[in-house]
Formats: sequence, C-alpha cells, structure tokens
Amino acid sequence: MVAPSMYPTAIIDCVKSGMTNSEIVKKLKVSRVLVFRTAQRYRRLGTSDDMQRSGRPVTVTTPEAVKADKLKMIPYRMQKGAFLNQKNKTFRMKKARKLLAGTQDGSHLTTLFTDEKIFTVEPNKNGQNHPIIATDYQSACEKEKILNKTSHPASVMVFSGITADDKTPLIFVDSGVKGVALSQFSLRKPTMDLPARRRPRSSCQRDSRVVSRQFSEFISAADWPASSPDLNPMDYAVWIYLTEKVSSKNYPSIKALKTALIKKWDEIDDDYLRAVIDAYPKRLKAVIKAKGGRFENYS
Repeated sequence: MVAPSMYPTAIIDCVKSGMTNSEIVKKLKVSRVLVFRTAQRYRRLGTSDDMQRSGRPVTVTTPEAVKADKLKMIPYRMQKGAFLNQKNKTFRMKKARKLLAGTQDGSHLTTLFTDEKIFTVEPNKNGQNHPIIATDYQSACEKEKILNKTSHPASVMVFSGITADDKTPLIFVDSGVKGVALSQFSLRKPTMDLPARRRPRSSCQRDSRVVSRQFSEFISAADWPASSPDLNPMDYAVWIYLTEKVSSKNYPSIKALKTALIKKWDEIDDDYLRAVIDAYPKRLKAVIKAKGGRFENYS
C-alpha cells in the first residue's frame, strides 16, 4: 500500500495561517495544481479528503464484482451440484426430518459414515484461487505457474469412514473393483473391518439387506436423501480436508500419493471428528428450513 502524502496536511496548515497559494508553492516547492486543488477542497469541505463521487451508474454491462459492491450484494462462487426439482426437494426434506428424528437419542454419534473418493497424482488447483506471486513471467513459470496435465493421470480410489470418536483404516480400492457401498451403519457392534470387503455391483442390494439385519440402525439407500453430499460428513468435511492437505502438488507415483494420504488421514484427531459429526444434525435442520433446497449457513 502506498503511504499517504504529507503535502495535503502541510498545505492546509499553510492555508490556515493565511498564506496565499503562490506563497505555499514557493515554501513547499510543490506543484501549483496540487496546492490549488487541496486548498479549494479544504475551503469547501473543511477537510483534505476526496469529495464523494456518484460514480458510473450500474448497467447490464457492469462487471459482476462491481455490481455486487455497488448494490451491496455478495458474490458467490459457482459450484457443481445435482439439480434439485420440486419433487427432489420434497423427498429430501421428508427424509431429512426422519434422519433428524433418529439423532434425538445421540445415535448419530456412533454411526459410521462412509464414502469413496478418487485422488490423482496431479494437483487439484484452481488458477484463480492459487495465484503465483513472482517478479516476472519466467519466475512464475519456475514456480509452477504452468501445471502439467495429462488426459488420464494415475489415480487411486479411497474408501473410508468416520464416527464421532473413531475412524476406519484408509482403504485403497484395487483397480477394476466396483460397487464399494456408500453406507452408514451403527458401530454398536464391531464393524471397523466391514468396509474392507470387496463387493461386486450386482450384490449391493443383497449386502444391504444383510447389513440391515445385523445393524438395526443401518440407513438404507431408500432412507438416505438423494443428491445430498452436503449431509454426508465425509463429503462436507473429510474429503475437503484431505484434498487441501494432499492434492496441492504432483506425486511421482501412486505409492507416494498413498503415503501422503495415509499420513494426513492418521493426523485427523478425535476433536475434529466430533466437530464434523456434531454438524450433521444441524445440516439436517438446515435442509428442513430450506424446504429441501440448498443451504448456505446452519446453526
């Protein structure tokens, strides 16, 4: 930030003492224009601050950022998400109410929330959100201004789950294995080894029935709101955390990527897990308040 000039204050002091503009120019050795404008502003406004301007009127061609500032609006980043029509919203609100009722006894604190995600050896960066600070273009390039991208980077699918005070091992799904279930079920019986089972897609419904018989609080796909990653703690918190910690640079191999993922996964502590799970009922309430639609804040 440029430091404010000392001349306006000195010019005003001279005006207060009764000096003319010509005398001020000679004494301070500054331009006549600066003295004239500063003295005129002070005599009209009683201050050296700039006069308020109306500015260019907002039109349809005004950039969105300028419109937001002038009209006291808030700019939001565009995000990808499943389309929610009125029917989807109605079902989403109905199921959120049922799930919220199930949290009254604190059972969500012992529920294992699971999910799967693909990580690649290439960084997941947005050019707008990750600027490179450098003195010139060549230096910026040396600081990885240009991200080398391939059409099909090496990747690995990760499967895991969390509760309010524990988490499963980080499971790397072998290439070609399909149908790893996204399920939520109670930890009141020993289940930490259950996600390690590899299930073909054709048997997912059969396995869901088996799990529902073994775990009374199993949340079936029919009971879980569709298009609702904003309700799964793995989606709204854990994967975001791992992506920020791991997907910020290139990795020479899948082995190196797995090592980094395991390291950051092991660093997740119980305090973080409890905070993430505590947000689950609040998010259900936010969905209900939004009548099944998207929500920004929750409390």
